[in-house]
Amino acid sequence: MAFLADPMVDPTLLTVGAAVIGAGLNTVRGYLHSEGDSYSAKKLAGALIISTFAAIAVAQTIAVDSVGLVGLALIGLSTGFAADFAITKAKKD
Repeated sequence: MAFLADPMVDPTLLTVGAAVIGAGLNTVRGYLHSEGDSYSAKKLAGALIISTFAAIAVAQTIAVDSVGLVGLALIGLSTGFAADFAITKAKKD
């Protein structure tokens, strides 16, 4: 976790990276709760695309000067997870 202390890390890149991880975690959560379905790389790719755009939007709209790198990572994780979760639920209904 030494990169979190490095002030040269781009806040947008950190937020997008964390969002991609969050979306990946949501696809794994969905796979673990499925009944006998195989893991879908297509769903993972879609989740990564959705989370990347959501994270870029969030990173561009928040005041990154007042938020630390750990805070940005947490915002990115929750953004990626929530964006993929919302899209998944919207598709099912």
